[in-house]
Amino acid sequence: MAKGYFDMSYKQQRYTETLLDEYKITIGESKFFGRRPKSALIVNTNATKQNDFPLRRNKFDQTLSYSDRVLVIDEIHFQGKFKVHQEAVISLISGAYEVFYKDTLTIDDTVQFKGIGNCEGLVPILSYLENNKNDGNDKNGGSSGTAFFINKKGYLLTNNHVVDGCTLSKISYKNKDYDTKLIATDKTLDLALLKSELKPKTFFNFSKNETKKLNTIYVAGYPLGKGLSDDLKISSGIVSSLKGFEDNSNEIQIDAPINSGNSGGPIINENGDLIAIAVSGLAKDQTEGINFGIKSSAAERFLKSNNININKSFYSRSKNKEQLRNILEEGTVYTYCD
Repeated sequence: MAKGYFDMSYKQQRYTETLLDEYKITIGESKFFGRRPKSALIVNTNATKQNDFPLRRNKFDQTLSYSDRVLVIDEIHFQGKFKVHQEAVISLISGAYEVFYKDTLTIDDTVQFKGIGNCEGLVPILSYLENNKNDGNDKNGGSSGTAFFINKKGYLLTNNHVVDGCTLSKISYKNKDYDTKLIATDKTLDLALLKSELKPKTFFNFSKNETKKLNTIYVAGYPLGKGLSDDLKISSGIVSSLKGFEDNSNEIQIDAPINSGNSGGPIINENGDLIAIAVSGLAKDQTEGINFGIKSSAAERFLKSNNININKSFYSRSKNKEQLRNILEEGTVYTYCD
């Protein structure tokens, strides 16, 4: 709640009144986990109450991302015959916040509110958003996800949002931790290329066959990081659609579970060949079995643009469950950063 002064000027006449403005702050999660940071919704709950400004301000709300420290609302609307410019700024200042609100009717006539208030919840909310901006959480509280080897030279693929903001990404391979180097990223595709000083015995070949609906698939990763367990989780399902959210032709839709921490993990077919990279799922409280993967063909273009040759299995055959398990467990790793 901010206490401040309401000023109304009209043809050089001024009216001043002390007012209280109340702001409701609610933590929310994005529609896609991991694709966007979690956010806080700030709503002015007093804006439309009786005895408010003579102009009866419209209630405003704004989403505050984890990285924001200043909130700005700027909109144009019509109220009666007046064209009203609304502007509000909320900035974090050592645990307090300042509010500035202004309606501009003409050059000479203005209505404005200036206030300052304290909100004990604002600091922990921003801290919460800062600490939960990425997919999962590692044992030290940093971000985490899944990655997998694409050749014997130690190159790995994962999602860009898994490594975004990391100074140094690490991987856990055969119960040991290794540093990696970030080679390239593609924010549009949400892909990242890492390089380790390892020579894995197993890596993923890219599928030469076109993916079709109802194809059986397997997904491997570390949902919820290592908070659930340090054992690789494998789930199965089918290809539901050859397009992702909003007709994204670089993605496929699958019904196999993808949770926070799965991001960057391999999606393979019954031959053990890579067909996609796990990237996101719709909010589980709104949908069921709607998850997405970046097509291996899109990843192939990303790698070729960075001078990395991929391996394809031209004589691939259907593998048994033991062979598939071995490919997934030997080629998939846990990745994290502090």
